[in-house]
Amino acid sequence: RPGLRLLRTCPTPVIVPPVASPPLVAFNTLPQHHLWVDWMKEAHFGPNLVPSGSFEEPDRLKEDGWADESFRLDGVKSKIEVVPEDPKKPDGNHIARLTVDYGPSLPPALDRSLRARAAELGFPRNAFDRTDPWFAATVLAAQPLAQAGYRSEPAPETLLTKLANRTGKPVTAFETLGQQLAIFAALPPAAQRTMLERTLAERDPVLAMDRVVATWGRGDVATLDRLLGEDMAQAGPAVRTALLDRRNAAWARTIARWMRQPGTRFVAVGAGHLTGPGSVQDRLQALGLAVTRVR
Repeated sequence: RPGLRLLRTCPTPVIVPPVASPPLVAFNTLPQHHLWVDWMKEAHFGPNLVPSGSFEEPDRLKEDGWADESFRLDGVKSKIEVVPEDPKKPDGNHIARLTVDYGPSLPPALDRSLRARAAELGFPRNAFDRTDPWFAATVLAAQPLAQAGYRSEPAPETLLTKLANRTGKPVTAFETLGQQLAIFAALPPAAQRTMLERTLAERDPVLAMDRVVATWGRGDVATLDRLLGEDMAQAGPAVRTALLDRRNAAWARTIARWMRQPGTRFVAVGAGHLTGPGSVQDRLQALGLAVTRVR
């Protein structure tokens, strides 16, 4: 069982305490830990159900009806192998050892640039050693904006939420924060590195943000379309597909479903979802809805 030492050779029965419990790594999996503990207290251990006697022959496991339900992540490889508990005693007790290979780290030049920028912005140089490139890129891009005075309080979504709460109107989100983070985490490693490279190459992101905000404030759709389109083109097709195309399509389907229901809804989305080909309004029109700009 997970978390238990597996003894291959032992002259007499031995009680072996748990050496690890994976569910303890996250709050939402704690119930599974308690299930395991209760099961180990009451269960009667039967014969080994792994045909080969170990985890090292995945083909034989599949032939015997076992299914691999592990969640694969790009660039991450895990392996379970049975090894001697004491390397000096190969015929003694054996344990199951899990190893995880996170794949290649950042290229040396990119890693040096990341550490230098982290220090410039007030972070420890090693702050992003164990994070994905998308996370480092997002934090490093947001920090100069925060230092320049950009805050979430006056943002349109914050003001609209406060107004809805004040007037007793329900608020429904297209996505949860966890789902949004998962979109970035699922980006291919190459796309994440491109995000990080672009963030590190942009010495003053505040000027670019000021330009976008001013354009948005004027309602200059053509210029906003060009600015955001250039940004997505530089980010690459994988980023555009994940951040815009798939989400625009899903949101349009949801809005179309709402339009078939009685009542009136106010929908607010980010400016990037309203520009360029495949925008939310383009997809609504493709679904047969009439879309009119209101000035």
